[in-house]
Amino acid sequence: MFKIKLKKLINQLYPTGRAFNIPKNGVLDKLHDGLTISQNQLIEDSLSIFDSILPDNDNFTADDATRWEERLGMITNESVLLSDRKSAIIRKMNHPGTILARQSWDYLQEQLQLAGFDLYVYENIPEQTVEQILQPFSETGQLGDGQLDDFELGDVFSVYPELFNCAELGDGQLGDFQLDECVYKNKIANNIDELKDIPFNIGQNYRSIFFIGGPVIGEFANVNEERKNEFRQLVLKIKPVQAIGILFINYTY
Repeated sequence: MFKIKLKKLINQLYPTGRAFNIPKNGVLDKLHDGLTISQNQLIEDSLSIFDSILPDNDNFTADDATRWEERLGMITNESVLLSDRKSAIIRKMNHPGTILARQSWDYLQEQLQLAGFDLYVYENIPEQTVEQILQPFSETGQLGDGQLDDFELGDVFSVYPELFNCAELGDGQLGDFQLDECVYKNKIANNIDELKDIPFNIGQNYRSIFFIGGPVIGEFANVNEERKNEFRQLVLKIKPVQAIGILFINYTY
């Protein structure tokens, strides 16, 4: 690749007098041909090192991504698109950057989008419950692809039964939450494993919650199922410890 350019550069280093004329295919010319092979290999190996170090080029491979994810303490999932993995690695490499407000809603939103998640973050201002936010959507009977015929219009619990754990005997353990109480299931508090966060009861502490979802609060966004744990890990590392994220998210393949 660089051999021709290297040979031209070497020839330019010689004086221009007739005594230093290098005949083509002569001994000295063949010597330089041999030297440029090793010099060219050095250049290509150096570029290859940069290609594997920096995830900003087409030569950055899935193996390179795996090694960087291990170094950076990230979740490795080879089923995720390499482009998404590269975006997440670049974001992690640049963290924390020069931004001081690293627990603000807009910083979390920026970091999610830099990692390849098309998600939006909202503070709970004014204070609302999950039910209040979902109620306008329940009145239209829509949840993603859900149509009016799919849901029984009424309260938010009947419209979104898959999103709430309602404490009926046999469905919930006493002590996790009270009888007749419904707890929103799709949230993130302390665990990468979403099942471990389901029993977490927010209670009346609505000031501690924030929302992640689509471009309008209450609308659902899609996240690749393969990236669920990666997404949750990222939120847990940035959000304030006491904050609870309410997720308006559908996980899809």
